Amino acid sequence: MAALEQDILEGSLRPGQRLDEQALAERFTVSRTPVREALTELAARGLAVQQAHRGTFVADMRLEDVFGSYEVLAELEGLCARLATRRMSAAQKSELQQLHERMGHCLDAAQRSQYIELDAAFHHTLVAGAHNPSLEEHIQLCLHKIAPVRLGSMHSVTDMATAHGEHAALLQAVMAGDDAQAERLMMAHVTLRAEQVRDLAAVWNARRQAPPSPAQSTRKR
Repeated sequence: MAALEQDILEGSLRPGQRLDEQALAERFTVSRTPVREALTELAARGLAVQQAHRGTFVADMRLEDVFGSYEVLAELEGLCARLATRRMSAAQKSELQQLHERMGHCLDAAQRSQYIELDAAFHHTLVAGAHNPSLEEHIQLCLHKIAPVRLGSMHSVTDMATAHGEHAALLQAVMAGDDAQAERLMMAHVTLRAEQVRDLAAVWNARRQAPPSPAQSTRKR
């Protein structure tokens, strides 16, 4: 799936282009089952669209919708941080602390994937700590809408120590019971990530609009 995701984000697979299972199976020298599973995962992340009786196609993502979802997410996660500061159990606060400490050992590029997993768990723990299912539902909807570019933006971050420092300040506010500060810090944290996505999207759009190179058209993996 990683290779297909890269092709979509780089623009060698264009919006609306059909993703043929048999052709992809031959390209990757695998059976159609793992290809079908990869296409389902891409569809779940918003990178592809599956249409009954027609097949799977590269999604035509509207980046303005992604940016709008980030603006909403900043507000929702800010509210989540405020509520979680007031409502988290001692066990949830301990889990948040442990996740932060583990992330501190994953700041080099070689451990980027592990950091991203821990980052998701850190945010999920705060969402759970707000004890508001309706809020969680709306946050999940926003996360689904930004999924096509969110992972790429996190892989593009070069200064992981800064991101970790933002989490440290947020954690300190939560532990101190300062719900207003926790809300402000979370909103700033998500807003900064949105700006990183804008930078990534500018490069991504340029790649999509450029004609595929001969190497992209013929390369095999």
